[in-house]
Amino acid sequence: MNLKVTTEAWGGWKTFDVITYFCLFTLLKDFLVIDRLNKTNFYFVLFILFAVIVIISGLASEFPDQAFLNLFKILPVFIFARYFVKECHINPSFITRAVKALKISYSIALVFIFIQWVVGLRFTFYPELGPNTFDASLNLIRYPGVFYDSQASGQYLAMGSFVYLYNSKKASRRTLIINYSLFALSLAGIFLAGSRAAFGGFVAGLLIIFFITANRFRIYGIVLFLALFLTYTFVSPNKGVFARTGSLSEDYLFRRSIWQKAIDISKEHPYLGIGPENYQKYVMRHAQDQYLEINEGELLYFNQPENGYLKIMVELGFTGFFIFMMFLITPALRGVYYKLKGWADFRISFFVASLVCFLVEFNTVYSIWDIRILLVVVSMIVMIISYPLSSIDNENSNQTLMQE
Repeated sequence: MNLKVTTEAWGGWKTFDVITYFCLFTLLKDFLVIDRLNKTNFYFVLFILFAVIVIISGLASEFPDQAFLNLFKILPVFIFARYFVKECHINPSFITRAVKALKISYSIALVFIFIQWVVGLRFTFYPELGPNTFDASLNLIRYPGVFYDSQASGQYLAMGSFVYLYNSKKASRRTLIINYSLFALSLAGIFLAGSRAAFGGFVAGLLIIFFITANRFRIYGIVLFLALFLTYTFVSPNKGVFARTGSLSEDYLFRRSIWQKAIDISKEHPYLGIGPENYQKYVMRHAQDQYLEINEGELLYFNQPENGYLKIMVELGFTGFFIFMMFLITPALRGVYYKLKGWADFRISFFVASLVCFLVEFNTVYSIWDIRILLVVVSMIVMIISYPLSSIDNENSNQTLMQE
């Protein structure tokens, strides 16, 4: 889905873009028709407002030449979400099929990163990998798996790990063992990717599950927490994610300087921002100290402020940032509310945990540039807001599940 079908000069369109636009042209009526019984139309209104902000922000910026192209580049994911929501509304059991598809994708990613761990970085889709793949000071390899960047790989695995906990009430013991084993392997994959943000997001997701899910998962959470603690204390204090904890202070100071500059730019352009995908162009003109020297005499200007939220705020202003956060926060709170009220069974917490995991991860890097990560985020949002609801008593929610 993330493979390019055109060059950057021709827009850098990807396979996902082509498929979604084809679906839009062939199923245009389904996209436009608003069903009053579908309670997710609030998000359709958010999409319209967000699209308006993107186009106005782009046209009002110093670099308006890509304004309309940027609008068309963000549309595919909303097209995907719109059709996903409508299908779940028509057929609630479609969520189960979507989860199975996600499990297949994540299992392939897990196999890939473990093969890469065994045979080396030559096993990859990309001729050149991200600059943070190898840390010379620690002699540490951060395995990127199916991605170009190891941070993206860690975030992807952390978010997807929770889908392995979602299983049918009729699942056999063998199926449960396989899924829980894959969940544990996902943690090993995060460890290989060496992403602190992904690990932090994973822990945050576990806390969500611990507090709002069924009792047996609280027990599993305690056991897993103890296993993590023992791993950190006795097994691998100087490897993987843990090897980089010593540089937290230095890393924070470096990021803080970039964040502060992004905040200053936001204050200068508070309402509409500097326009989507204009961050690098802007710093090259107005903040030329925002660069890394990747080789002697070779400078790389930042195309993001090492923080996904700040990139959105800088490029789309506080207005666009508010709408963007509504897309993320509203479903997360909605999922927690449904579970606590007893309207949804405990499995909705796994989708909420995945979304919360992303909310934590996104604080350190703008990762939705990769279609695969963006699709997982959108899938979790859609499955939360489309989750089948019923009058389930909280005390019995771990026994009484929706029919599949």
